[in-house]
Amino acid sequence: MNSRQEFGISWRTKEPLIKYATGALLFLLWAPTHHAFELSGNFWEFAQATFHVGISGTSPSGTTWNEAFIRSMDAWTHATDFEFLLVNEFLDPCIDQGGPNDFGDNMAGVDFRDTVCGMEFGDNALAVTLTAGVCLNQECTGGFKITDADIVFNNNEPWDVYAGPLRFDNTADFQRVALHELGHVLGMTHVSEDIEAIMQPFASEIDSLQADDIAGANFLYGAGATLGTIYGIDISLPTNSELSGPDDTVNFSGSLANTDADLDGRLLDIYQFTFTNDSSVDIQLNSSTFDPFLYLVRVSSTQDTIDAFTFVDNDSGPGRNSRISANIQAGTYWLGASSAGVGEVGDYDVSMVTSTSSTTPSFETFESIYGAEVQVNPNPKIKGSLSSTDFLFAESFLDLYQFDVVNTTNLRFDLSSSQLDTYLRVVEILPDQSVGSLVLENDNRSESTTDSRIQQSLPPGTYWIGVSSSSADETGDYSLDITVIIP
Repeated sequence: MNSRQEFGISWRTKEPLIKYATGALLFLLWAPTHHAFELSGNFWEFAQATFHVGISGTSPSGTTWNEAFIRSMDAWTHATDFEFLLVNEFLDPCIDQGGPNDFGDNMAGVDFRDTVCGMEFGDNALAVTLTAGVCLNQECTGGFKITDADIVFNNNEPWDVYAGPLRFDNTADFQRVALHELGHVLGMTHVSEDIEAIMQPFASEIDSLQADDIAGANFLYGAGATLGTIYGIDISLPTNSELSGPDDTVNFSGSLANTDADLDGRLLDIYQFTFTNDSSVDIQLNSSTFDPFLYLVRVSSTQDTIDAFTFVDNDSGPGRNSRISANIQAGTYWLGASSAGVGEVGDYDVSMVTSTSSTTPSFETFESIYGAEVQVNPNPKIKGSLSSTDFLFAESFLDLYQFDVVNTTNLRFDLSSSQLDTYLRVVEILPDQSVGSLVLENDNRSESTTDSRIQQSLPPGTYWIGVSSSSADETGDYSLDITVIIP
């Protein structure tokens, strides 16, 4: 070969903003010593990404580019705990891309281009993955949740689809390059050249996923991500943490260790689960090495516990094991695995079986003095829909949610929708339902999106969130995420 064929990657964040870091390694996580994979610190919240694949044309060997790319997606899905989903249609990967203030359209696309969405490819660069997301804390020191990933292949290079050794005429193998770029989509970065992995920085004889690649993906998504809390304890966010029913079964293992959080001398692991609907749950915590103690606690959007849905158990399971069986309201819950005795360590298993009891969450609603219905919903994640039967405010339909702030908390409200141009309001409500001094509004988070965002430190009090649209009479589904910003 006359030159070395190189891969590229660009990481970006939405809030706060970090400019392009092409080819840079932002964070390094080491696995056990027999692996050397490297991770960016960025991840997809639900271990899943949907790619729009509609690349035109066929390779010289007769395989369509679409077939090769889909095979690469399937390879990651079948070998790891991450799942790629397919939409068989073309989507321009350069929508809202190309500049340091552009963060994509929150949909993944792939295609050949002469430039990286207006920027020049580096020397010998075969492809570039453009990835953007939302920071996990205000300083963006803990990586970000990926919300957009697009792949651009260099149309100036010769391409084909083939297996085995690289060709001496510098023709690049599209499928192995797609495998590599999809690794960047997952949140993986380059390993050193002496590691047997598809994630080497240069194209090589390796044309399939290797043990190191698989271990890296499973290290990132098999164990799930973590979420910072106001209590100084990191919460594990499993890959299957959002349960929507009608029936779900979750099984996982863990270990209490001396490095875990301490609760009155008892070690503690905490996992977060979100139930889309009111549900019945049956949870068992089992261990052969210590006396288990199980917690299930509902938390509000401000990470405060909700006493009405707080459960603890020591010995309801078989033997010394713990068990909680309960009917719970839709919302976000922390599952705590601990011990009955002080300082106990060892392995444990958790089994959770859930069943949806109602697809209409049983939140309290009331009619306000303004005539609009208000839903009392303290959850960090709210999914709703504006309809023509909603309250009409300023020529737009309006949904209202009430929540309480117990302690002064820095909160970020993200309102998103693919069906309407969102408008977000947060107002303080006094005991007589009159509006207090705090009134916050946001139309568009940036010029390149119709989503809305408000970030503000809120003192204790009662607040209403108003979900509406920028244009009159718009209807459609939306998602509202409330995040506690950890200092």
